[in-house]
Amino acid sequence: MWGKWVFISTLAGLTCLMRGTVGDVRAVPGGPGFVAALLAESATVAAAAGHPVRESELDAVTAMLTTEGSPLTASLYRDVTLGAPTEAEQVFGDLVDRARRLSVDTPLLDLITLNLRVHELRTRSAA
Repeated sequence: MWGKWVFISTLAGLTCLMRGTVGDVRAVPGGPGFVAALLAESATVAAAAGHPVRESELDAVTAMLTTEGSPLTASLYRDVTLGAPTEAEQVFGDLVDRARRLSVDTPLLDLITLNLRVHELRTRSAA
């Protein structure tokens, strides 16, 4: 389950914060580096929690999230683009809370969480 959480948090964080597809992010300078940094943060939290993700799995995620022209997005991103509520707290809020308890710095995940919490506030205010 931790491997899936690392994948989802990286894909959703990437597409929600950058407001684009995997291919869009891959196409711009700094995009692949951002993917690597975000994946490393998520994987570091998992490892600190006692659930390291296998290197082969991280390599597969990296390949998937840096594929040129990929139309891949997360369902959480699609919710954001529709102005709908998301699972931000379940995916990101819990992950960054665990990171704090484990003394793991997660500046990118913190930024994504803040961004999505603002989205959630606006979504609730519009309802």
